[in-house]
Amino acid sequence: MSFDDAAREPDQMFTLNRDLTGELEYPTKIARFSNVYHLSMHFPKNFGAETTKIFYIGLKGEWTEAHRHEVTICNYEASANPADHKLEQITPQTHFIS
Repeated sequence: MSFDDAAREPDQMFTLNRDLTGELEYPTKIARFSNVYHLSMHFPKNFGAETTKIFYIGLKGEWTEAHRHEVTICNYEASANPADHKLEQITPQTHFIS
């Protein structure tokens, strides 16, 4: 996440409340956070202090192992192979230049 990303519209925004006991929960929009592999959080403000201190962020959900797909090797034609593209409409012609 860069500072440019912080200016984008977030998937969900929370209005945080002071929580000295660590008991507050903030429900998320489930549709926005299904199949999340990377999560970035940005805290632009605090409660008036000079610095922001975060002691704990708990996340609820079901853990699933990430499915990493191997690199797919593809072959692309730099020039067409006429044997792969047979058309019956084309009749070969020979031209002689004298």
